[in-house]
Amino acid sequence: MTKVHSEHVDITVLGTIKTIANAQAIKEAIRKTHEQHPDTIINLVIKDSFIITSSVIGCVIKSIEMDKIALHVNVGSEELYEMLEDMNLIDVMNVRKAYRCAKA
Repeated sequence: MTKVHSEHVDITVLGTIKTIANAQAIKEAIRKTHEQHPDTIINLVIKDSFIITSSVIGCVIKSIEMDKIALHVNVGSEELYEMLEDMNLIDVMNVRKAYRCAKA
């Protein structure tokens, strides 16, 4: 799901990222969003997944470092955030916590 705001565009990823098709869909969403909004910040919001494939990591790093896309990754899973932190990717991938409040 893609949501456009005046200052940024959100690409929301629901469910677990585990297949090649999942990774391809994310790559394509980033590419299309950048083509349509080249000067706008893109927020990749990973709501549910506690894992991420190496191809998505590579795509995000390439988009930021080589393609110079203003891309931020917001993760909803503490496990995923900790995994990316253990891999020293927080700064490289512009990762931020976006934890949901637990329901009482």
